Amino acid sequence: MAIPADKAIQMVRSAHAQAAQLDIAVTAVLGRMDRARPITVEIALNKAYTAASFQQPTKELAGIAAQSWFQSLVVSSSGRIMPGGGALPIVEGGSVVGAIAVAGGTEEQDQRCAEVALASYA
Repeated sequence: MAIPADKAIQMVRSAHAQAAQLDIAVTAVLGRMDRARPITVEIALNKAYTAASFQQPTKELAGIAAQSWFQSLVVSSSGRIMPGGGALPIVEGGSVVGAIAVAGGTEEQDQRCAEVALASYA
């Protein structure tokens, strides 16, 4: 089941509003703010891919990021698998239907923006 476009746009807007309050410029997947560095698009996409693939927040992967098996996944995915804060899976009816990811601030700032965005999904 796809995430409806209006909900995705609302989530991006919520992440951008939180970033503005934090005085940072970020990319939330599907929407890059003015002043956000172009590289943040790829980072946010990779974070979203990771959250959806592992079906958990990317910040929860930080504890296993140094393990050799995880590093092998990072290398074999050409860096697409990315631990660290800023991405959350979107769950409906017990199934992961996508992910929201933010890049451009610190891990904590990205995480906060993603949390605000996910809260607006309901």
